[in-house]
Amino acid sequence: TLSNAHPTCCNQRESIVMAEAEEAVLSLQEVLEEDQHLEQVANAVLGDSDDSHCTYPKGYVQRQAVYACATCTPPSGDLAGVCLACSLHCHDGHQLHELYTKRHFRCDCGNSKYLNFTCTLCPDKEPVNGENRYNHNFRGLYCTCSRPYPDSEDEVEDEMIQCVVCEDWFHSRHVGGTVPSSYEEMACDACMRSHDFLRAYQLRTQPVMVRGEEGGGSVNVISDEQPQTKNDGPNTDEKAQGSGETGGESDLQMNKGGGGEKITTME
Repeated sequence: TLSNAHPTCCNQRESIVMAEAEEAVLSLQEVLEEDQHLEQVANAVLGDSDDSHCTYPKGYVQRQAVYACATCTPPSGDLAGVCLACSLHCHDGHQLHELYTKRHFRCDCGNSKYLNFTCTLCPDKEPVNGENRYNHNFRGLYCTCSRPYPDSEDEVEDEMIQCVVCEDWFHSRHVGGTVPSSYEEMACDACMRSHDFLRAYQLRTQPVMVRGEEGGGSVNVISDEQPQTKNDGPNTDEKAQGSGETGGESDLQMNKGGGGEKITTME
């Protein structure tokens, strides 16, 4: 069969196809790196979660995704949290607050905090989990301003930064000082004041002070390098609520490249 297509057009199409094929080729190293990145993201978001089985039998899980059900625990009720599997199977269709990961937490689904409600995955539970710790995140509120996220009334574009100690989330403009453009973890002002051992960690890692722009506040940046330029638009779990006041000296601590878990942002 003879083709009436112009040779130049055929050559162009063939070149495009070959270019697309070349772009689609990935090395084994690139595939492994992408898989590793996805695994790290999943671990940061879900921790030791299980989407099919309630984690209650595991006891207080070292780190897992936790959800608060506003349908089952209204504002006047007790604070409570459920695991990933219970959020999918027991609270499907309910209004849920996604709290990301929490440490040392045991699933509350169906216990005494839930009136006339039984967990379908693990109904045999103690009335309360005495070692669980709760804060205003379980009401869907975050930061020192105690506002929801996303906040339809907030016209300022801002990220939420998660404290690696209390796991609360803070607006970058409410952390009490200048946020560096590159860092790995943050300890909020309240946690720095409440836990003396963080001071020892701070001294061992050669802090560099960055003056805040509002009210002379400052940020303790933990780094062996000089701090980078401030991020003009900098959100993402621990149980204490930071003061976040500007003015005076802030105890907010940032860790840049010092290892440990990476900062997560709520987007």
